Amino acid sequence: MTLKPDIDHLSAIAAIVGLSTAAIGAFTLALPTSASKIWDKLPRSVWPGRIMAAVCIAWSALWLCIMPLGPLMLIREYLWVLLPVAIAAVWIFTPDLLTCRAVGGLLVLLPTPMLSAAAWHPSPVRYVIIVYAYVMIIAGMFYIAQPWLLRDHITWSQAKPVRARTIASIAVTLGLILTVCAASVFRVTP
Repeated sequence: MTLKPDIDHLSAIAAIVGLSTAAIGAFTLALPTSASKIWDKLPRSVWPGRIMAAVCIAWSALWLCIMPLGPLMLIREYLWVLLPVAIAAVWIFTPDLLTCRAVGGLLVLLPTPMLSAAAWHPSPVRYVIIVYAYVMIIAGMFYIAQPWLLRDHITWSQAKPVRARTIASIAVTLGLILTVCAASVFRVTP
């Protein structure tokens, strides 16, 4: 896959996003006690945040490699030196709620291939994945700038079992819709 996939990849992307979304919701529905403990610990977890932050920084570096930067093209020569420095700096200087910031980073980066692949699909059903992508982007921007919002959203969603089940059921439903679209509407016929 490329950084900017085309219409041929929409089915695979929708399947991956749909199955991931459904799996997260299904986990919460199937094991509510274990899921609640994991969700409660997630915002302050150190290593998941470090790993996700490193992935986000590396992904951003890949984008810098293909972007037209004009006079800042000099950065590309030093990018692979700056990459580990940036990762170490993030790990050292932003340890508090790093996982929340990293989730926000992923929510900003993940929709790019979704939008790129859905841009020219002829079916109006493509708007399901486009709207989902923009919701992810907006949530991601807030979680990067204000990481305590993700912590508060997780706390709020896990405060009552009914609320957690409702949110998990919505995630499973959305995931299944995207998976069905991937298998039918978004499938490219040769």
